[in-house]
Amino acid sequence: MPFDLAGCQADLVVSATYKWLLGPYSLALTWFSERFDGSVPIEETWIARRNSREFQQLVDYEDEYAPGAVRFDMAERSNFFLAPIARASMELILEWSPDRIQKYCRDLTFGFLQDAADLGYSVEEEAWRASHLFGLRMPEGVDLVQLKAALAERNVSASLRGSALRLSPNVYNDEVDINVLLEVLKNAR
Repeated sequence: MPFDLAGCQADLVVSATYKWLLGPYSLALTWFSERFDGSVPIEETWIARRNSREFQQLVDYEDEYAPGAVRFDMAERSNFFLAPIARASMELILEWSPDRIQKYCRDLTFGFLQDAADLGYSVEEEAWRASHLFGLRMPEGVDLVQLKAALAERNVSASLRGSALRLSPNVYNDEVDINVLLEVLKNAR
């Protein structure tokens, strides 16, 4: 989803690399505003210290942190397996562009949401939700236990959250997936 950092004047932005960023589990990306430049990190690690890249002098420990947000990196940031995967994922998303991904999800779900509304399901108005993540409210009479079983039986990956169905379409979904979901919802009434 496109995000205007300057417009929201965030102090901190965090995103796990898995799922939306199409990357591996165990990593997250964080942006810190200058407000945090003098802050003390939770994890006190040698690699976050000034001159920590000078391996010949590592025994000359320094108390001062490296400048900027590096001080907040985890101790095992030299992750030679996961970090390149996360980088490749970010490059792919930038190539596709968040705007285009959001448009794809909108186009994919537009007709589906109209059909679901005709069946009595409801969703937040488009101005108040994202196209890649939203909750579908159930009409009266839908048995949530049976719905969950029917979704699993048809290999539809969706999550019940309270009495709503959390849907999160992405670039790997297509019309076939949406049609299977709609069929399950029709049969759930």
